[in-house]
This record gives sequence, structure tokens and C-alpha cells, in this order.
Amino acid sequence: MGKNVMAAAILAALAPAAMAQSEAPAPALAAAPAYDAAAAKAAVATLADELEKNFVFPDTAKRYAAALRTKLAAGGYDGISDGYALATAVTADLQAIAPDGHLAMFAPGGPQSQRVGQPSTQQQIGNAPLPPPAMEQAGMIAPGIAYVRFNGFFGEPEALKAFTAFLDQQAGAKTLIIDARTHRGGGLDEMDLLFPRIFDKPQTVMIMDTRASFAEGAGPLPFRSLVKVDAPAELARTEHRVIPASPASPWAKTKIYYLTSPRTASAAEHLASVFKGTKRATLIGETTAGAGHYGGTAPLGGGYSAFIPVGRSYFPGGDSWEQVGVKPDIAVTPERALYEALIREGVPPAQAEALSASHMPKGPMLRRQPGKR
Repeated sequence: MGKNVMAAAILAALAPAAMAQSEAPAPALAAAPAYDAAAAKAAVATLADELEKNFVFPDTAKRYAAALRTKLAAGGYDGISDGYALATAVTADLQAIAPDGHLAMFAPGGPQSQRVGQPSTQQQIGNAPLPPPAMEQAGMIAPGIAYVRFNGFFGEPEALKAFTAFLDQQAGAKTLIIDARTHRGGGLDEMDLLFPRIFDKPQTVMIMDTRASFAEGAGPLPFRSLVKVDAPAELARTEHRVIPASPASPWAKTKIYYLTSPRTASAAEHLASVFKGTKRATLIGETTAGAGHYGGTAPLGGGYSAFIPVGRSYFPGGDSWEQVGVKPDIAVTPERALYEALIREGVPPAQAEALSASHMPKGPMLRRQPGKR
């Protein structure tokens, strides 16, 4: 497995490679190759090996691997004649053993290994609409109230440049609303632009424990804000640290609201957990997806791939949000989250309703199951 690829994909979302960054037309995906039963079985066997070596929890990894090998030996996948059906069945089998918000197998033509921080390739299947850009509707939406919606933290240069411009231009806003209701995850780059501005003292905002057997060959840490620290022998531990800007940014005094839904996942939950643990922002909406194990996609041969979680994140003194999500401070339906934030900031109800409607995400706000687009 390409360990260097997976290491670079720390906190990558379980999301299709089809992440649009603009509205430009995109080429259709190539047709999937004809089903090859031998290649499919070999991919499942490789997945069992990779899980056993690298999945975040060694005991669970052994259970996953044993179940796949037992079913393979018994001919349990012999009646399948389609790659997508196989990947769906394998994913369901793994999730039945131990649920995980990221773990999934993908068929040829599905998500492939991709380094966070490299541009995503726009892809389109048939007449399906392209996914929304990483960052949307950024600007001042009411006097003193800045707003930005993220659909993912992909660390792409254009998005980072746009976010930097937003933070520079809106510095001095009394309120910042970050909309993560359709945020599917990603990396730390966007957070590392934001944190030095909004925090006023150095601190560790997240602990990330990676399985040591994976970390040994994974190469350098993928983000500069991560610092390696001592850990038990079976773990490689890093801390996500914040060094505030000097001189202090105007954002350090800004009130922050963070909008969530059951779709808010992975890196978006990392941010939610930081906000909740530090009390730096008020979370409004519904409990997040519960995808707290980071990792990356790994090739399995024959065009198959899988997202394999290799580590877990948790706020210092707390626990992972895997399978439980991050609870909001103010519970409302996701559709009413922006309205609630605006009302709390003194925006008249009619104006708050209009702004809520004009800034309603176009994408779904329901929890996506592992392996589903």
C-alpha cells in the first residue's frame, strides 16, 4: 500500500474523488472494466492484509481480516458479478463487525488514492450535477456579520487564497458564521489559516493517535501544525498546535458560530471538537456524522481501492467523536441553524429568514453511509 499517500491524506474525508472546484464542464468517468472475479477476490484478500497491518485498532483489524478471509474461503462472494456490488457487500460486512465512519471498499472507477492538498479532478457521471466548490458565499451578509460556507477542506491553493482574502477583508467583523452543514472533511490547511487569527494564546487543540506499525513507514508529518510527542509503544502521537498571530488579529475578539448537520464529517468534526473543547465558538444545528478516524485511500489491485482508517483524533482530556459525533450547543434542525445564529445577533426575523433562504446549502444535510456517494 502507498503509505506515503495515506500519511499525506490524514483527515481526508470519505468522499468521492469527484470534488468540483469550479462550475466548468467536466469529462465523464470512463466506463468500469468488465467484472473479473479473480481480480475481485484478490482485491478482497489484499484488503484483509492491509486492514490487519494498518487499521487503527489492532484487535478490530484482526476481526475484519479474519471475517474477509473466512468468507472468501467459503465462496461467500462467488455469486457477485459486478464490482460495485462486491465493494458494497464487503463494506457492509466490515461495518457489521465494527462500524466506522470512514472504512469502505470502492469498485474500479470509484474514489482512488488522492493526496490532500493536490487539486481534485472534476468528474461527472451521466447527467448528475457536479458537487459544489470547497468554499461558497463568503462575505459580509449583515452589518458586522461575516459568513462563509465550506463543503470541504481540500487545501487547494485557490481555496486557500480565497479564504485568506476573506479573512483579511472581513477582519474586524463582530461576528463570524462558519457554515459546515455540507462539509464532508479534508485536511488541516484551512484550519491552520484560521486558528492563529482566532486564538489569543498558544495551545494544543487536538491529539491524534496513529497506529505505530503504519506510522513507522509513513514519512514526514503532512501538516506543519502537527508536532510529534511521546506515546505508548503501540501508538505514534501528534498534537495539533496553535501559535497565535503576533500582533494579535482582530478575529481574536470576534464571536463565532459554527453550523452543523449530520452531514458534517471528519475534518469538519475536528473543527467542531476544537470549537466545543475551547469554547471558542457556539455550535448550532444537529449532532455531526461521527467520522473520527483519519486515514486515506489505498489501492487494492484490479482498480479497487479502500479507505483505511489508521488513527483517531480527540480533544485533550476528551474522547473521539467516532460513531457519536459532536453535539451542538444549540440544537435546531440544520435548515434553521443560520436563522438561529442571525436572530441571536440581533438581525430582524424577516431579514434572518431571507438570508437563511438565500444561504441554504444546495447539497444534502443527511448523514451519508460509508461507501455511498
